Amino acid sequence: MSIGPENALNALNALNALNALNALNALGSNNALAAGGNEGPLLGEALITNRDGIVGTQIDHITPPAAGVVDSPENLPRLAKSVRAAIFQAELAPSVDLTVDTDGTLPVTTLWRRTSERDGRRRKVTYSEMVEMTAPTVEQLSTQLSLVSGYARIRPDRAAEILSQIGVPTAFFGSVNFLNAERTPHTIELLYTALTFALPVIQRTKYALAVKRPIEFSPQVQPMIPTPTHGTLPSGHATEAFLMARILWKLLIESDAPQYNDKAYWGSMLMRQAARIATNRTVAGVHFPIDSVAGATLGLTLADHVHAMCHGGGWTSATLDTPNFDPEQDFDWHQIYSAEGNAMADEAVSDRGVWLRTHHHSAPDCEGPAPALTWLWNKALDEWRDLGGGA
Repeated sequence: MSIGPENALNALNALNALNALNALNALGSNNALAAGGNEGPLLGEALITNRDGIVGTQIDHITPPAAGVVDSPENLPRLAKSVRAAIFQAELAPSVDLTVDTDGTLPVTTLWRRTSERDGRRRKVTYSEMVEMTAPTVEQLSTQLSLVSGYARIRPDRAAEILSQIGVPTAFFGSVNFLNAERTPHTIELLYTALTFALPVIQRTKYALAVKRPIEFSPQVQPMIPTPTHGTLPSGHATEAFLMARILWKLLIESDAPQYNDKAYWGSMLMRQAARIATNRTVAGVHFPIDSVAGATLGLTLADHVHAMCHGGGWTSATLDTPNFDPEQDFDWHQIYSAEGNAMADEAVSDRGVWLRTHHHSAPDCEGPAPALTWLWNKALDEWRDLGGGA
């Protein structure tokens, strides 16, 4: 069978496509090498025989390397992300402490902000109240059950969102601003650093307050997802979502990119996304609206704290007296925070009294921000600056 010019051209195109595929596979191999190589079970033995084949006779005089740069962010780019994560947590984790007061009618948790001042090799440690949170009453939760039941009607509309948001909702924030693992890797590293720091705070607060879930109030709640075993208040999803939203918003503001100067628009969109994620947990039947109130308060406050640890400057303290929250009222983030001003509300009031008080502290930390965290913040910030002018 003869091959005509047309068939020959098709064969050539097929060959080119195959070559392109091989090049792509080679690129994948390079990525594997960059990630640590082909660490199969034979690699150790292969490296032993490889050394025997190439090492040769002992070299008597080899110039030693320079001493390492001690305790410096200069080392961070050369470290694995998992190693950097441990270093970042070593800076953030000791910056807070939590106590529980059970002497009153309702339990109260206090998250303390820990700062220190060096005196030679010694430290003088100071604790400041950052978030005080009182548990709601059973009567309030029973009243809020009607809101949970009402939200159940829209589960078919929200099911895809709810199931997709069980994990970290990076893609949902990425739909608001250009958050992408390839484009903004350090921003995502910063967000995950903040979330890893927040998780023990959330769980310790839940454990201390021991507020029961909607499923324990009525057999008709029937959540659409398994109910987590830990307490319901504060909502972990709300805490994490508002923590992510405010950190992202702070990055956009500090980038000085002109498109983010419309603070009422970009900041509000991030907060709307956080609020929808929080509310979806009530739709799913695993949270009360008041849980989202508590989570948003904690998340927004923690975001300010993380920013201060990374960048320096002020921080926010909050007192959440949930028994004064109107149980017939739904969650509304506008009562807690102003995106345009990037500030928490001074206070929020219901007919029962003041249920939220906040105060912004402008005094800097004793030692200033942690250099390793400053490195991470600046790397993330650079990913939002416009290229070719402007910022």
